[in-house]
Amino acid sequence: MSLRHFNLAIVGAGPAGMAAAVEARRHNLSVAVLDDQPAAGGQILRGITTSGRPDYEKWGGPLAEAFESCGAEHIRGAAVWGREDSLLLYSRQGRTESIEADGVILATGSMERPCVVPGNTLPGVVTVGALQSLLKGSGCVPAGDFVLAGNGPLLLLCAVQLADAGAKASAIVQTTPGSRFRSSLWKAPGLLFDPALLVKGLGLMARIRRHGIAVYGEAGNIRIEGADRVSTIRFESKGRKAELLVEMVALHDGVVPNDNLAISFGAQARWNENLACYQLLMDSDTKVAALENVWAAGDMVAIYGGYQASITGRLAALDACLDLGFLSPAYYRSIREPLASKRRRLLVARHFVDAYYAPTLLPATAADDALLCRCEEVSVGAIRDRIAQGVDGTRAIKAATRCGMGPCQGRQCTVSLASMLGHDRPRSSFARPSLRFPARPITVAELAQSHQGISHTGSDS
Repeated sequence: MSLRHFNLAIVGAGPAGMAAAVEARRHNLSVAVLDDQPAAGGQILRGITTSGRPDYEKWGGPLAEAFESCGAEHIRGAAVWGREDSLLLYSRQGRTESIEADGVILATGSMERPCVVPGNTLPGVVTVGALQSLLKGSGCVPAGDFVLAGNGPLLLLCAVQLADAGAKASAIVQTTPGSRFRSSLWKAPGLLFDPALLVKGLGLMARIRRHGIAVYGEAGNIRIEGADRVSTIRFESKGRKAELLVEMVALHDGVVPNDNLAISFGAQARWNENLACYQLLMDSDTKVAALENVWAAGDMVAIYGGYQASITGRLAALDACLDLGFLSPAYYRSIREPLASKRRRLLVARHFVDAYYAPTLLPATAADDALLCRCEEVSVGAIRDRIAQGVDGTRAIKAATRCGMGPCQGRQCTVSLASMLGHDRPRSSFARPSLRFPARPITVAELAQSHQGISHTGSDS
C-alpha cells in the first residue's frame, strides 16, 4: 500500500488543531489531523462532537461543526512518536502507521503542573484535570467525600461542573495567597479587553456559593495522609489548622505547555522564570525554531486558554499556507493581520490571570519528604541536599539523583526540578534534558514495524 501524502499534518484535535485544520482547508490544502483520543475536542472541549453536553464554551460548538465538515482527514487514536524528514510515525491500535506531510502543525495543548506535596502519590490522589476528563468523556463523577485543592481557574470550573452533575465537593482548599489580589490589581484593567473572561470568573465564584461548597482560602502546608490510600488532608487556612476526612483529593496548580513532542523532534526550550515553566524557542509567534516546516499553536506555546488557542491555530495554518506556497504574500497579510490584532488585545487580559494564579505548590516550599520524581522516587529533600552540596544545573542534578531517568523521561518532574533550582540557585543552568526518540513509550513490535532507522535528536552530554 502506498504511503499517503498530505500538504499539512496537524498533531492534536483540540481548539488549536481543529481551527488550524478548518483554516488550512479553506485554502485548499490536503490536511490530516492526528489525535490520540477517539473524538475531537482536546481537554477543554473533550467529547463535544459526541456527548451533546450543553455546558461547553459558546464558540466550541461552531468550531467542532466546522472541523467535522471541513474535509480534513481525522485520524483518531493516533499517538505520534516519531518524525524523519516528511514522515510522521504514530501508533494506532497497537500497530505502527505513517503518513507523509510537507508541513506539520503541533497543537498538543497543555499538561497539569505537578503538585509537589507530601502524600501526592497515595492511591486516591488525582488531578483536577483527570476528574474533568472523566466527567466530559464518560459522565463519571466521584463517589464519596472528595476535596479539590490547589490554585487556578480550573479548580473553580471543575468544582461547578461536578456539582452540576450531582457530585458536590466537600470543600475547595484554595492555596492562592491573600496578597495576590493586591499585588496583581494593577493588571486588572486588562480584563476590560476580554469582558467575557471577567464575567466567566465572577460567575464561577457565584455558582460556588450557590452550591454551598465550603472554601478554605489562603491555604498552605498541605499534607495528604493515609495507610493504603488517602484518608485525610491536613492544611492551614488563614493561619488556622484544619483537617478533613476524605476518600479522594484532586490537586491542581495551573497548567504548563505540553511541548514534549516538539522537544523530541529536536526543538529547544528556555526556562521562563516568571511563569515557572519551559517555553519553546520560536522564530515567530507560530514557527518553531530549528525545525523545518514545523509550526506550533495553542497552549503548547503559551497558556492563554481555549479561545485564544483557536486563534493561534488559524494563525499557524495561515503561516503554513504562505510558506508552503498556497497563499500570496498580499492576500496572506490581509487575512492574518485582523486575527493577530484580535489576539494581541485578548492577551492583555491574561496578564492579570497569570499574575493572580501564579503557581503555589512548588517544590521549593514543600517538605523534604514530598516526592519530586515519582518514577525514581527522588524526594524534595534529596534534591535540596544536592543543591546545597553545590551540584549545579538540571542535567547535573539529573545525573546525581536519577531524577528524570524513569519511564516518563522527566516529562513530569523536569518542570519541578527547574523551579526548585530557580528558587535556590537562580543563576543555575536550566538547560532542559532532552527527550529521546521515540517521543512516547512504544513496544519493540511497534518500533520494528516502522522499518525506519531514525536516530534521536538530542543528547545529554
